[in-house]
Amino acid sequence: MHKIYITGIAGFIGFHIAEKLAMVGYEIGGVDDFNDYYDPELKKARAKILEDKYGIKTYNHDIEIIPWQHHLENYDGVIHLAAHAGVRHSLEYPQMYIDTNITGTQRLIHACEYYEIPVVYASSSCVDSDHLNPYAWSKYVNEKQFESSKLLAAGLRFYTVYGEYGRPDMALGLFAEAMAQGKPIDVYNDGDMQRDFTYVGDLVDGIHLVLENLLLTPAINHHEIYNLGTGKSNELMDYIECLENELGRVAQKNMLPMHPADVKSTQADITKIQGLGYNPTTTIQEGVKHFTDWFKDYYKGMYF
Repeated sequence: MHKIYITGIAGFIGFHIAEKLAMVGYEIGGVDDFNDYYDPELKKARAKILEDKYGIKTYNHDIEIIPWQHHLENYDGVIHLAAHAGVRHSLEYPQMYIDTNITGTQRLIHACEYYEIPVVYASSSCVDSDHLNPYAWSKYVNEKQFESSKLLAAGLRFYTVYGEYGRPDMALGLFAEAMAQGKPIDVYNDGDMQRDFTYVGDLVDGIHLVLENLLLTPAINHHEIYNLGTGKSNELMDYIECLENELGRVAQKNMLPMHPADVKSTQADITKIQGLGYNPTTTIQEGVKHFTDWFKDYYKGMYF
């Protein structure tokens, strides 16, 4: 079975794809810097599960300075997820996004070129927008970095991923925490927003398909981009209603104008990845229930 290295392995998506691949027999290694962009205890909890259940140890290091030559030798592929996330946060701290998302990625590319290792990497649905923020254009640059590299690579544009062990700075985590404390939630554009909400279980199935396809492809300079969403767009207010139903409480809603870093609507064209067998099936009702069951258990004794 193949040996795969995952950057950002203790992150939301990194954790889930590491677990998925370990369950089907892959040998996994990975790195994460456990930064404090959100509570690092959540990353530590994910890393502990990976170590306790699958024997996967997470190396604690920054991808801008990690000695890649000691990490990637003998690996068959890399899944590159490490990045500073957060569209709105990037407006305040753009240099962080340049240093990690662009410079850190270039260092990884150089190492993978040396070892001739194929890479599946995270892009973002916001690359399809007008690049209104540093996060968006850092991901656009990532696509160009891999496109112009000597690597066999595939970029994945993720669409609003949610699920258990999700990032607390994303909408579902922010909404759930506020509602659990009886505080109002911020709803932008007066709730008139639509998103292709993608359950993390469906997403990791897509990552797995792309990885397996890449590992079977001749090791030549070749670059592909895939959209990873559901192909459908749901109303933000319906998403909130699902959470209200699962938490058993009605949210106080602080209606606000459109945020300058937001777009009104997203919907993935998943035709290309469907050609690999991708078939997302989780409804927002099912996905939000999975998240809420985890949220109630994880924060038991704090909010519940």
